[in-house]
Amino acid sequence: MATSAPVDFPISQIVVRRRLRPINPSKVANLRVSMQENGFFGSITLRPVPGEDGSSVTELVAGAHRIAAWSAEGHKTIPSTVRILTDDEAQQIEIDENLLAPDLNPLERAEMLLARHAIWARRNPDRIVVVDGDAKPKRGRPAKTDRMSQFPETMGFAVETAGDLGITRRTVERAWATVNGLPADLRAQLHGTPVARNEGALRQLAAIGDKAEQAKVAEILLSGATKSVGDARAIAAGNAPSSDVQTPVDETLKAFRGLWGKATPAGRAAILHDLAGRKLPEGWSLTEAGGG
Repeated sequence: MATSAPVDFPISQIVVRRRLRPINPSKVANLRVSMQENGFFGSITLRPVPGEDGSSVTELVAGAHRIAAWSAEGHKTIPSTVRILTDDEAQQIEIDENLLAPDLNPLERAEMLLARHAIWARRNPDRIVVVDGDAKPKRGRPAKTDRMSQFPETMGFAVETAGDLGITRRTVERAWATVNGLPADLRAQLHGTPVARNEGALRQLAAIGDKAEQAKVAEILLSGATKSVGDARAIAAGNAPSSDVQTPVDETLKAFRGLWGKATPAGRAAILHDLAGRKLPEGWSLTEAGGG
């Protein structure tokens, strides 16, 4: 996995194959503004791979948005670092760059972590367990006899990923629970919707163990009937959403506000005069509001 010094590489000679995420025009526009003000910072990552005719071609590993923005500014070459990488190493670099992107929504982040784990499992076959045909990272903490320097080698996927990306282990574990709790077909339905951007809703939806109920709750959320997973579960069960349940106090306040809103100034004065002559609940009192 040798690394060479950055070079100005011809953009026309870079082979861009299928990317994990499509180009976002607004991100390209923002990058162009930044480049106009500050120039090009850093370098993109390329690797040599065999072409269709057997000759060597240079493939993009990371930096698709930077290529789009830099070439839109009229540049024919781009600062590039060419590295010798395996397919798994190249894909992990692309995944990690995406995981650090600020525009990645919670669902996309969870799926990127799932893709990262697939690579991690292939590269660390001795550190996974297979449950019902699916590879899962081994759990548990290192033995007391392990030195602190050995922890990254013994603790597993969540700790290593958090360390590599500079995020918390809890962030990785939550995303992992989310992506494993949502079937692939349901995740496909959620992409591009407000639910995909709502981390709390995703986690609650993923925690629903009954897949039939989960699918129904997701359908209600996607319909726009409610943004609350709790309310969607109530609707799915044929009950009123909690936010729609009126307590006696709610009903009394609603009736009073309606009466007060319709009352004339003289009518409001009469209401206050009547209340002043009554015993009010403990801690309640009537005060004059200033300013009309």
